[in-house]
Amino acid sequence: MGLYDRQETLDLKTDKTICIVGCGGIGYWVAKLAAMSGIEEIYLFDPDTIDESNLNRLDLPINVIGRNKAEITKIAVNMIRSNCMVYSFPFKLKNHTFPRTDWLIDCTDKFKSQEDNYKIAKEYGSKYVKAGYNGENFSIHNKIAEWGDADDGYTITPSWVVPAVIVASFTVAKIMKYYDSEIATNIPLLFKEV
Repeated sequence: MGLYDRQETLDLKTDKTICIVGCGGIGYWVAKLAAMSGIEEIYLFDPDTIDESNLNRLDLPINVIGRNKAEITKIAVNMIRSNCMVYSFPFKLKNHTFPRTDWLIDCTDKFKSQEDNYKIAKEYGSKYVKAGYNGENFSIHNKIAEWGDADDGYTITPSWVVPAVIVASFTVAKIMKYYDSEIATNIPLLFKEV
């Protein structure tokens, strides 16, 4: 039996190219899960380096602290899917650096970055999806977050591995099958009392 034989009847769109902006939590897991699901071309953008505080939501050893998030994500993906073409860029996504992929997946936590990424996706005709969470609340949708006067999420958002992996899983499901759908909920609502 082949690697993806058991998912053939699911009608997943594995022929898509994706650009992930932000690899410190959700983006890292989106890249790994997309590659595991059969996406063969992934572009990663993140100017930031891995900090100790990132390791509570990434399955990485402590010796990667200080290294670029996009590069480490590329290595992690290639360790599990060596045939996946992964390109990492240790800088912010800009118009002139956008690789014109089918999807731009925004996993950033800064409102200005989201505005810029959304404009780039629209300019080049790529589908845009914003994936994010705040503690136990999360959303995955086709527009930038509506933060208003709220502070950007970096360093103030409660964060752990479960929301990052859940949001990443739903994001990959969206780009591969449920592209016309959105989700916004919180983790406790996903559980039923027994």
